[in-house]
Amino acid sequence: MNKYLLRTLAIITAFGAFTMVLLGALVTKTDSGQGCGQTWPLCHGQLLPDSMSVNAFYEYGHRITSGTGGFLIVLLALWAWLSYRKDIHVKILGFLSVFFVVLQGGLGALTVVFEGSFAKYPLLALHFGFALICFASVMLLTVRLFQIEDARRLDLLTASKPATKGLQYTIWALMAYIYLVIYSGALVQHTESALGCGTQFPACSSTYLPGFDSHAGIQMLHRYGAASIWLLLLAFLIIIIRNYGVRRDLVIGSWLAFLLVCLQAVSGAMTVLTGVQLIWGIIHTTLIAFLFVVLSYLCMQIGWPWKLRWQQKKSLVAQDQGQIA
Repeated sequence: MNKYLLRTLAIITAFGAFTMVLLGALVTKTDSGQGCGQTWPLCHGQLLPDSMSVNAFYEYGHRITSGTGGFLIVLLALWAWLSYRKDIHVKILGFLSVFFVVLQGGLGALTVVFEGSFAKYPLLALHFGFALICFASVMLLTVRLFQIEDARRLDLLTASKPATKGLQYTIWALMAYIYLVIYSGALVQHTESALGCGTQFPACSSTYLPGFDSHAGIQMLHRYGAASIWLLLLAFLIIIIRNYGVRRDLVIGSWLAFLLVCLQAVSGAMTVLTGVQLIWGIIHTTLIAFLFVVLSYLCMQIGWPWKLRWQQKKSLVAQDQGQIA
């Protein structure tokens, strides 16, 4: 019963974490960061403002949702930790969930109170990056809580075709690079460079190499990064299909990642071609968030490039079980 309730809480918390990301994107794309003035956590210094503009409604709604989501994340992490004290994945993911929800919440508060001095573009972009890590950590913690209930099958699946060092280094390097490209996308938004090339796509005013110190340059830099991600994920998918076909977790994850990056490219193009319509911006952010989650899942399934003692012991146990089966 307790395990069922824990998994139910995990699903609710994961949905809450996604809502935090989504409303944060809505606040950014509608320029509602100062909707409640430079007061935090209250709105214009009031718990219940007498009047509320649309921007204030978005900003205050984001704060309330983030506060509620943060509470659920802390509750989930503590409950999961106490229930599965020996599972290193639960410990790490629980810690990351709490750490980054606190970090991104604190950074969000600073961007409101000190906008114009502290809240420069790079730090504003980091706020989104931290929110993604928090969301991915909560999602993976939820996945892990379900995996634990069928740990033997998971061990046998992993032992059927263990990931090589090369694949492990590849997925983690790919993850780091994609995070940087996502950061560049947040920088496009915060520097108001989404229409740096107008509504032209894929070229930028008949050129593909504008000065990278301009709005057009920031926009094109992100486009090149996004195009390179598409190529890299296509190559990764081919590698997985050819060499790890028996690993359903990796095959499905790789296909999902490639599908999401394709949809993300379409939504990015539509964002530009429609003159940054809000709906396409929200879709673009949603796809980015889930792409990051899927890649994080692949990292978890493939494992670290360097083996820790608990991983070595687990691998030996899984191999023994595979031989017995």
